[in-house]
Amino acid sequence: MRNTTETLIKYRSFIGILCLVAVLWLATPTARSIFIGFFFMMIGMFFRGWSSGYINKDKELATDGPYSLTRNPLYFGNLFIGSGIAIASNNVPTVLIFLVYYFTFFTFLIIVERKRLRKRFGSQYDKWAKQANLFFPKIKKIRKFNFNISYYMKNREYRVLFYSLFVIAVLIIKFLKKIGFIDGIGK
Repeated sequence: MRNTTETLIKYRSFIGILCLVAVLWLATPTARSIFIGFFFMMIGMFFRGWSSGYINKDKELATDGPYSLTRNPLYFGNLFIGSGIAIASNNVPTVLIFLVYYFTFFTFLIIVERKRLRKRFGSQYDKWAKQANLFFPKIKKIRKFNFNISYYMKNREYRVLFYSLFVIAVLIIKFLKKIGFIDGIGK
């Protein structure tokens, strides 16, 4: 099991990129699907960006801000980003690719991370786990707003913004080609 775990963790980004390429290739976006999908992606990017400003990876247990609502705010943000890409892509195969990838990898990663954090932080983790939901955020007053921009930069969260904007740009170009707008430029 350990080899399977290590292999999945090692190749999850590569497999994710392959899935994204397949989604973009198969996409049949419309103006409406892009608009709705981008809205979902913005929610996910906000949640990820907000979360990354609270996490000092492997040095301390993040329990404030979004981490007071859910133990996995980054993965929750990924759910919205991936759902947004699937919605913007506007067809069933792209939705299926997203669902299979997301639930295969992120369900697995949540289990692995929970074990790792419990081992590393012990009773501090157990106390926090009782107060914050595993995945879906609790609706409650947020504890401590102490977003740290240096954590955001150190975690390189800005890359998610750039990649998300790139994906939307590709889908917009694909839509404009479909309606003949791009082919008509310069004639």
